[in-house]
Amino acid sequence: MEVNWTVITYIVIGYFALAGYSRGWWKEAITTVILVILLLFLQNPTWAETVINVINQIIATIWSYLPTTIRPTVNEGLTIAFATEELTATPQINPSDPETWLVILALLVGAAILIGRVSFAQQPLFLGRVLGAVIGGFNGLLILSLVREYLDGRALPGQVATASELQLVSGSAFGPPASSVSIQATGLPSYTILDSALPWIAIGLGAVLLIFLIRTRFGIGTSADGRRLETRVPPLYQAPPPPRQRPRSLADLFNQPL
Repeated sequence: MEVNWTVITYIVIGYFALAGYSRGWWKEAITTVILVILLLFLQNPTWAETVINVINQIIATIWSYLPTTIRPTVNEGLTIAFATEELTATPQINPSDPETWLVILALLVGAAILIGRVSFAQQPLFLGRVLGAVIGGFNGLLILSLVREYLDGRALPGQVATASELQLVSGSAFGPPASSVSIQATGLPSYTILDSALPWIAIGLGAVLLIFLIRTRFGIGTSADGRRLETRVPPLYQAPPPPRQRPRSLADLFNQPL
């Protein structure tokens, strides 16, 4: 099977731009901050390995309290979701495997979308939607760049290019995966996001967006009881219009505003 990487790029960027237009700038910026953190881990593999080690310690602690009857089921689930080391009695996530970071990417993007949905019910104004579309398209570009770097494996902890199911080859081809299915990607650029200054620009943008996210959503208010933390509606959002009530009588029908 042959796919065009350029076409995929346009589709992904367009999809996230539409999603950002629907969600608005504030909710879409949450995803940007999370993607920038993953990008920062690619720039500093030691930090990424430290985070995975902390997660492995948490897994080991929880594992010690699990009943022995359900341990095989949990171990099988972790093995399917992550690249775990099966040689140890306690399952441990392998930070050098692309599969680990692809799953983490999917989980964090899903968590960002969920956080945006439960944050507040206000709808974005037109300008807020336009900014959300711009940020969403940028998020789509970041996601594709992260996926490619994970499949390549050169920036993962240990800096070992692993033979993942989709192995990037310089130029425009994927190598055959472990199964009998081979995928060839055309139109791959000869450079990646890590070969330019874009990661640090994105990291700086993410830091600015994080400050805006906090300052536009939370504030310190004063009252008779003292100072307290208050939540705000971010700029370029407005409350949705109230639902129109059904007329209960003929008089209500004529008195209802048009």
